[in-house]
Amino acid sequence: MQNIKVKFPLNPQETVLYKVNGNYIKNKWQGMQGAVCITNERIVFQAKPMMMFALFGIIGWLLAKTKKAKEFPLSDITNFSRGKYGFNKKIAVFELIDGTTVRFAVTGKFENFEVAYQKAMLDVKPLFSAN
Repeated sequence: MQNIKVKFPLNPQETVLYKVNGNYIKNKWQGMQGAVCITNERIVFQAKPMMMFALFGIIGWLLAKTKKAKEFPLSDITNFSRGKYGFNKKIAVFELIDGTTVRFAVTGKFENFEVAYQKAMLDVKPLFSAN
């Protein structure tokens, strides 16, 4: 298995399963560029500030620090689906326990992202049981 580098602290038993560039879609008019990381415990979005790109160009963007913009544990996800945003059909839509919906536009093949998500969900223990 390949070692994927991330810029946020991992929990002791946590491993990164998949990392892909993408956008966090906040609402109809706002989004953030960065990377979506799937670990065996949570999904984390690392944002890159675009203000540095506007002020200093590509060098400023490369030197800018990333920050965790959004993260949620895999056990909070109630539904996962593929969505659409304008012409982009590679939108990962997560519905959470608290009723919120989180959307990420991913680059590359959406099927690879979906397979990584399904692998991560295999080991997740549900918060409650029907038995």
